[in-house]
Amino acid sequence: MIHIQNLNFHYDVRQVLHDINLQLDTGSITGLIGPNGAGKSTLMRCMAGLDSPSSGTVLLNGKPILDDPRASFAQLGYLPDMFGLPEGLTVLQCLTYAAKARGVSDEMMNAAVVGTVEKLGLRDKIHHKVSALSRGQKQRVGIGQVIVHQPKFLLLDEPASGLDPEARHELSLLLLDLKAGGMTILVSSHILSELDEYCTHMLVIKNGRIQAHQALHDDHPNQQTVLLKFFRLPENGLQKLQAIDLIDEIQEKDDGVWVKLAQGEAARVALLRELVARDLPVCEMQPVKTTLLQSYQDSLNINKGEL
Repeated sequence: MIHIQNLNFHYDVRQVLHDINLQLDTGSITGLIGPNGAGKSTLMRCMAGLDSPSSGTVLLNGKPILDDPRASFAQLGYLPDMFGLPEGLTVLQCLTYAAKARGVSDEMMNAAVVGTVEKLGLRDKIHHKVSALSRGQKQRVGIGQVIVHQPKFLLLDEPASGLDPEARHELSLLLLDLKAGGMTILVSSHILSELDEYCTHMLVIKNGRIQAHQALHDDHPNQQTVLLKFFRLPENGLQKLQAIDLIDEIQEKDDGVWVKLAQGEAARVALLRELVARDLPVCEMQPVKTTLLQSYQDSLNINKGEL
């Protein structure tokens, strides 16, 4: 889908991006995270074809994005962190204008606009002026303007900024719906708990360099991680755990013992039986889900010598 090769970017003499190499999986939602000034917005503008890198290439479906800008822009949508909507226009007028600007034909116009309004949940607001919309509704109209032509690749820079919790949840549902429709999405945000609701991958950038790019919740599809807590684990407790055939891996942590075993509730029930049979005083068992915040902190710890 999108592939970046050896990308560098300068503002005058200051280098902002350093040797970026990146490929995003088709149908993924990647959370782009990092501190202010890390180069996130600049990277997104290069990926959108709005900034020309000092060196390197951005490939969209195998072709340099700037070789044929019109063809590239027809395949992508980009919403910057600061965007404006004409307060005097209606939702219908905003989306129609955006569709025409992005090359939607007159024959497909009605289907494109109506379909987008339905997807945004703004059917009852279609004839309302932008000035009468809430902050969350305006944000959805902004997203609507960059998806009305049904792009394959979507870039969103801080889309949840200023939104209340309900509007953020609605945004999460919208992005999951777009992903289900086959869209590949890159989202920049400082709200990691929000990204955790819908992201499949994490991309960490700091000082213009990629620190980590990895899948989230990437246990083997046939495995699960389970946290075990005990009243008092005997001295030979870990040896007893290691002797249980159900367990593939054991790791002792501050909050208890993490084990990997086959996927599914049946595997957990079988493990509980084994623990009781071996006189291991388990008091709690729960599946573990690694959050994006934990993955982000781990990536910084791994690369702290380079920061």
